[in-house]
Amino acid sequence: MKAVILAGGLGTRLRPLTLTTPKPLIPIVNKPAIGHIVEYLTRHGFSDIIVTTNYQQERLKSYLSENYRNIHFYFPEEPHPLGTAGSVKNSSLNDTAFIIQGDNITDIDVKKIISFHRSHGGLVTIALMHVENPSQFGVAEVDECGRILRFVEKPVKYFSDLASIGLYVIEPEALEYVPEGKPFDFAKDLFPIILEQEELYGCVVDGFWTDIGTFEGYRKAHEWILQRMKSDMKCDNTDSSVKRSEIDGFVVIGNDSIIENSEIHGFVSIGDNVHVKNCKIHDSVIFNYARIRESVIKVSIIAEKCVVKCGKIEQSVVGAFSYLENTRLVNEKIAPPVIMR
Repeated sequence: MKAVILAGGLGTRLRPLTLTTPKPLIPIVNKPAIGHIVEYLTRHGFSDIIVTTNYQQERLKSYLSENYRNIHFYFPEEPHPLGTAGSVKNSSLNDTAFIIQGDNITDIDVKKIISFHRSHGGLVTIALMHVENPSQFGVAEVDECGRILRFVEKPVKYFSDLASIGLYVIEPEALEYVPEGKPFDFAKDLFPIILEQEELYGCVVDGFWTDIGTFEGYRKAHEWILQRMKSDMKCDNTDSSVKRSEIDGFVVIGNDSIIENSEIHGFVSIGDNVHVKNCKIHDSVIFNYARIRESVIKVSIIAEKCVVKCGKIEQSVVGAFSYLENTRLVNEKIAPPVIMR
C-alpha cells in the first residue's frame, strides 16, 4: 500500500514563517515537519510515498530525496492547485492508499485504521477523534458499525464531538467521483458524495495528534516531541557549546550553536549555528542562524537568521531575516524582513 502526504498548502495560518519557508519544511525540534511525517510512515511499514506539492516544491523534493534515500518518493506534477482530492486523483493512484495531511503530527496506529477499513469493505475510511471543540473540523456521526450517517465540514452548530483529523484510507474507485483537472477537496466535495453512496466510514482512534497549521498546534507538537526525547535532554551535543549557562527543562540545542551566560528553561528548541548571549529564553523556538543578545524570549518563535538585541519578546512570532534592537513585542507577528530599533 502506498501512502500519500498532502503537502501542497500555502500555510497561510503560519505566516510570517511560511513567507520564506514552505509549511512542510518548517522545523519542529530542528527537523522539518515533513521529516517527522515520513518517519511516522516508515515506522508503520510504508516505503512508497506520494507527495502532492505545489508551493516551493523543488525545495521539498530536494530535502526528501537527500535525507530519505531508502524511500521511493513520487512527486506528481500539478498544472495548477487541484485541492486535496484533486491532487490525489492527479497522482494516478491505482490501489488502496493511506492519506495523511502534510501538517499532521501524530502517533496514531495506522494499522488499526487500515484493518478497520478492510473489515467493512467501503470506499473511504476517515480517522475520527473525540475533541473538545470540533467546530474547526469535519464533524461526523457514526452508527454502531462505523458507517458515517452525517458529515459536515466546520459546522456552525456541531452535533457530535467526533472530528476528522486528516487521516484517510481510500479505494481508487472513490476517485472516480473527482473531476479531471479541477480543484476538488476531500472534506468539502468528495466525502458528501461518498456519504450518499453509504460508502463512508469512520474509525475512532486515540493517541497524540495535532495540526501544526496553527501556532497553537505547532507549539503543541513542539512540546510533545521534546517530551518524547526527554532521555536525551542533557544538552551534551558535542557540536554545541554551553558556557556559564543554566539549562533546565526539555531543551534541544542544534549543531555549532553557542549559549553563553544565559538561562534556558521549559520547552525550548534552538537550531543550528545559533548564538545566544546574556539571555533568558523560556518555552520558545529559535530557528537556524539566529543571533540573540541581552534579550528575554518567552513563548515565541524566532525564525532563521534573525538578530535580536536588547529585546523583550513574548507570545510573538518574528519572521526570517528580521533585525530587532531595543524592541518589545507582545502577541505580535513580524513579517520579514523588518528592521526595528
